[in-house]
Amino acid sequence: MAFAQQERKKILSENPSLKSDIGKVGKMMGERWRKLSDAEKAKYKSMAGPTRKSSKKSRKAERDGEAPARKEKKTRKGTRKLSGYMKFVKAERSRVISENPKLKSDIMAVGKEMGKRWRAMSDAEKAKYN
Repeated sequence: MAFAQQERKKILSENPSLKSDIGKVGKMMGERWRKLSDAEKAKYKSMAGPTRKSSKKSRKAERDGEAPARKEKKTRKGTRKLSGYMKFVKAERSRVISENPKLKSDIMAVGKEMGKRWRAMSDAEKAKYN
Protein backbone atom coordinates (compact mmCIF):
# COMPACT_ATOMS: atom_id res chain seq x y z
CA MET A 1 0.00 0.00 0.00
CA ALA A 2 2.81 2.41 0.83
CA PHE A 3 4.47 1.64 -2.48
CA ALA A 4 1.24 2.25 -4.38
CA GLN A 5 0.65 5.58 -2.66
CA GLN A 6 4.15 6.82 -3.42
CA GLU A 7 4.27 5.55 -6.98
CA ARG A 8 0.79 6.80 -7.87
CA LYS A 9 1.91 10.35 -7.03
CA LYS A 10 5.07 9.95 -9.13
CA ILE A 11 3.23 8.46 -12.09
CA LEU A 12 0.58 11.18 -12.08
CA SER A 13 3.18 13.94 -11.81
CA GLU A 14 5.08 12.43 -14.77
CA ASN A 15 1.88 11.80 -16.79
CA PRO A 16 -0.93 14.21 -15.79
CA SER A 17 -3.12 12.91 -18.62
CA LEU A 18 -3.46 9.55 -16.80
CA LYS A 19 -5.34 11.08 -13.89
CA SER A 20 -8.66 9.68 -15.13
CA ASP A 21 -7.26 6.33 -16.35
CA ILE A 22 -7.00 4.21 -13.21
CA GLY A 23 -6.30 1.05 -15.19
CA LYS A 24 -3.16 2.38 -16.87
CA VAL A 25 -1.88 3.82 -13.61
CA GLY A 26 -2.41 0.43 -11.95
CA LYS A 27 -0.54 -1.35 -14.75
CA MET A 28 2.35 1.07 -14.48
CA MET A 29 2.52 0.55 -10.71
CA GLY A 30 2.55 -3.20 -11.24
CA GLU A 31 5.39 -2.93 -13.74
CA ARG A 32 7.40 -0.79 -11.36
CA TRP A 33 6.75 -3.21 -8.49
CA ARG A 34 8.00 -6.15 -10.55
CA LYS A 35 11.19 -4.25 -11.40
CA LEU A 36 12.06 -3.68 -7.73
CA SER A 37 14.73 -5.83 -6.08
CA ASP A 38 13.77 -8.12 -3.21
CA ALA A 39 15.47 -5.75 -0.75
CA GLU A 40 13.39 -2.81 -1.99
CA LYS A 41 10.21 -4.88 -1.85
CA ALA A 42 11.07 -5.96 1.71
CA LYS A 43 11.20 -2.31 2.75
CA TYR A 44 7.63 -1.74 1.58
CA LYS A 45 6.41 -5.07 2.95
CA SER A 46 7.79 -4.19 6.39
CA MET A 47 5.82 -0.94 6.29
CA ALA A 48 2.66 -2.96 5.75
CA GLY A 49 3.64 -5.66 8.26
CA PRO A 50 1.53 -4.72 11.29
CA THR A 51 -1.49 -3.89 9.19
CA ARG A 52 -1.25 -7.10 7.19
CA LYS A 53 -0.96 -9.22 10.33
CA SER A 54 -3.92 -7.59 12.05
CA SER A 55 -6.12 -7.95 8.97
CA LYS A 56 -5.13 -11.61 8.65
CA LYS A 57 -6.11 -12.15 12.28
CA SER A 58 -9.46 -10.48 11.81
CA ARG A 59 -10.19 -12.56 8.69
CA LYS A 60 -9.27 -15.72 10.58
CA ALA A 61 -11.51 -14.69 13.48
CA GLU A 62 -14.39 -14.12 11.05
CA ARG A 63 -13.92 -17.59 9.58
CA ASP A 64 -13.85 -19.13 13.06
CA GLY A 65 -17.04 -17.32 14.07
CA GLU A 66 -15.27 -15.00 16.51
CA ALA A 67 -15.68 -11.85 14.49
CA PRO A 68 -16.43 -8.63 16.31
CA ALA A 69 -20.04 -7.52 16.24
CA ARG A 70 -20.87 -5.52 13.16
CA LYS A 71 -22.41 -2.10 13.40
CA GLU A 72 -26.15 -1.98 13.10
CA LYS A 73 -27.54 -0.31 10.03
CA LYS A 74 -28.98 3.11 10.56
CA THR A 75 -32.69 3.35 10.03
CA ARG A 76 -33.93 5.98 7.67
CA LYS A 77 -36.07 8.31 9.70
CA GLY A 78 -38.36 10.69 7.93
CA THR A 79 -38.81 8.63 4.80
CA ARG A 80 -42.05 9.02 2.96
CA LYS A 81 -44.71 6.38 2.79
CA LEU A 82 -44.79 4.35 -0.37
CA SER A 83 -47.04 5.70 -3.08
CA GLY A 84 -49.91 3.59 -4.37
CA TYR A 85 -47.91 2.79 -7.49
CA MET A 86 -44.88 1.64 -5.48
CA LYS A 87 -47.10 -0.57 -3.30
CA PHE A 88 -48.56 -2.03 -6.49
CA VAL A 89 -45.07 -2.66 -7.93
CA LYS A 90 -43.92 -4.29 -4.71
CA ALA A 91 -46.93 -6.60 -4.70
CA GLU A 92 -47.00 -7.44 -8.41
CA ARG A 93 -43.36 -7.55 -9.57
CA SER A 94 -42.87 -11.23 -8.80
CA ARG A 95 -46.09 -12.10 -10.65
CA VAL A 96 -44.99 -10.17 -13.76
CA ILE A 97 -41.62 -11.94 -13.76
CA SER A 98 -43.20 -15.38 -13.25
CA GLU A 99 -45.56 -14.72 -16.18
CA ASN A 100 -42.67 -13.48 -18.37
CA PRO A 101 -39.42 -15.26 -17.34
CA LYS A 102 -37.49 -13.42 -20.09
CA LEU A 103 -38.04 -10.16 -18.18
CA LYS A 104 -36.19 -11.40 -15.11
CA SER A 105 -32.87 -9.94 -16.25
CA ASP A 106 -34.33 -6.84 -17.91
CA ILE A 107 -35.25 -4.34 -15.20
CA MET A 108 -36.38 -1.70 -17.68
CA ALA A 109 -38.79 -4.07 -19.39
CA VAL A 110 -40.27 -5.07 -16.02
CA GLY A 111 -40.75 -1.38 -15.19
CA LYS A 112 -42.45 -0.72 -18.51
CA GLU A 113 -44.77 -3.67 -18.02
CA MET A 114 -45.62 -2.53 -14.48
CA GLY A 115 -46.40 0.96 -15.79
CA LYS A 116 -48.70 -0.44 -18.50
CA ARG A 117 -50.57 -2.52 -15.96
CA TRP A 118 -50.91 0.43 -13.55
CA ARG A 119 -52.27 2.72 -16.26
CA ALA A 120 -54.73 0.05 -17.39
CA MET A 121 -56.23 -0.23 -13.88
CA SER A 122 -59.39 1.65 -12.94
CA ASP A 123 -59.41 4.11 -10.06
CA ALA A 124 -61.32 1.59 -7.96
CA GLU A 125 -58.59 -1.01 -8.48
CA LYS A 126 -55.87 1.56 -7.71
CA ALA A 127 -57.66 2.58 -4.47
CA LYS A 128 -56.72 -0.81 -3.03
CA TYR A 129 -53.04 0.29 -3.10
CA ASN A 130 -53.55 3.92 -1.95
